[in-house]
Amino acid sequence: MTVTLLTGPPGAGKTTVAVLLAADAERPTVTLTTDTFYRSISTGFVPPYLAGSQRQNEVVADAIVAATTAYARGGYDVVLDGVVGPWFLPRFRAAAAREDWDLAYVVLRPGLDATLARATGRADAELRDPAAVRSMHAAFADLGELEPHARDTTDEEPAATATAVRAALDDGAFRLPTPAPEAEEDRRVDPPLRADELTTLRAFLDFHRDTLRWKTAGLTAEQLNAVHPPSSLTLGGLLKHLALVETDWFAVKLDGDTAMAPFDTADWDADRDWEFHSAADDSPEELRALLDAAVADSDRRVDAAVAAGEGLDRLSRTESNRPGEGAFSLRWILVHMIEEYARHNGQVDLIREAIDGATGE
Repeated sequence: MTVTLLTGPPGAGKTTVAVLLAADAERPTVTLTTDTFYRSISTGFVPPYLAGSQRQNEVVADAIVAATTAYARGGYDVVLDGVVGPWFLPRFRAAAAREDWDLAYVVLRPGLDATLARATGRADAELRDPAAVRSMHAAFADLGELEPHARDTTDEEPAATATAVRAALDDGAFRLPTPAPEAEEDRRVDPPLRADELTTLRAFLDFHRDTLRWKTAGLTAEQLNAVHPPSSLTLGGLLKHLALVETDWFAVKLDGDTAMAPFDTADWDADRDWEFHSAADDSPEELRALLDAAVADSDRRVDAAVAAGEGLDRLSRTESNRPGEGAFSLRWILVHMIEEYARHNGQVDLIREAIDGATGE
């Protein structure tokens, strides 16, 4: 998919040109306007060019990237019209790397006098304050390495601008190089060297949970679904499998509850490896969110068991399937979970290296 960020100061002609670009597109195309996202803030809105708006602007930028991503995943090119300064580009570039977009950045930049005349002369414009317009024009005055992405529209009609920009985009101009996804920083916390049994077990389990998160970070859906023979395992499948393992041991076995969604409604009779196979239909964000939700639920259940006073000797509500073995202790479950993660993390190490060569501890 192609995502074109059409930006510049007020009065540059962004909205008109964006509509013309989309109307002339050869593929299904969506136009998004940043103003729509800002206007959606009903209470507590701060004009985005004023001090105190930074946090609001970051939230809006995240919402815009999310909406752009949703349309692009649905098969639409996107033309985004709005004031998207270079300071917001890292968000879009990260999404482009993750989602495999062609990302273009086009700055329509008329001279200051033309910008002031257009912006302050529009009866329907929300921003007509000359000082604010000067400030926003100045934000695009010196683009540094992005200077080739600017087009002077001082003496140009919107139709002519749209024609010229479309031709340049077709020739590959205005494209931003897509950086390779960066591996997530290793944020694991080493288990304490001297602690009580419960703290030690939980710390090692958290360490291995974070190892899985670290080793599967920064990958596209295609990479998470990549198979490396002779193994049929995928990193996405392992993420979903460990989420199932979490809810199976702590919700089903420890507490005697039903598994969390979507595992509670899966047709296990039809496919005993449903979690591995269905992971191919999930996005990286969905897989990670599922694991995080399963871990949070497991931790809550362990907290409740400890608070009840039985500690590691607490017995599971569900007994072993093997005759005569009886229930599991919480101690056994925690040790087993550490073993489960450690075994699969060894597989994850090898698969990740096969995908992009990333290695680590």
